[in-house]
Amino acid sequence: LITGHEALAGRLIRPGAFDVRGCKRILDAACGNGRYSEFLLKHADPDALLTSFDLSPKMLERARARLRSPRVTHAVADLTRLPYADGAFDAVVCGWVLEHLPDPMPGLRELARVLTPEGKLLLLCTEDTLTGAMCSRLWHCRTYNRKELRGKCQACGLRWEKEHWFSGLHRLLRLGGIIVELRRERPAA
Repeated sequence: LITGHEALAGRLIRPGAFDVRGCKRILDAACGNGRYSEFLLKHADPDALLTSFDLSPKMLERARARLRSPRVTHAVADLTRLPYADGAFDAVVCGWVLEHLPDPMPGLRELARVLTPEGKLLLLCTEDTLTGAMCSRLWHCRTYNRKELRGKCQACGLRWEKEHWFSGLHRLLRLGGIIVELRRERPAA
């Protein structure tokens, strides 16, 4: 509640924003307590299946308690070595995780690998702004420059499709971090 992540999830994961309708296999990467999973389930088709993983078994316990749905599976996994097949997911959400990795490239490559061609990814990261620097100190994480992160995503086959913002004021003042919808590039024929 204090961080505003619940409100942000509700604004981002819905028709008209990051729309998961039509996606049958969805991944909540490093799901934490399941805050994004809750909205993914709410807005996904009734026959869509959600897979969520986290490195922390304790966080998975919290996510399981929160969701209690037969449409969700949970696993302990590392973002840099995912136990899923290539092209396994139509949509992925990865929120506030990359900034905790020593190098974002292995995580980005894995996210791209598990997406179907033209699959979509909602990526949320701490930005190198004043508020980002405050978050970085508080949560002991790195920040990202928008242009540099875009280049890293492109190097991993992820096309920067659309930026999302909590509000117009957030966009104007560059608050709230980097929130971007990416698409996996189709492999060259």
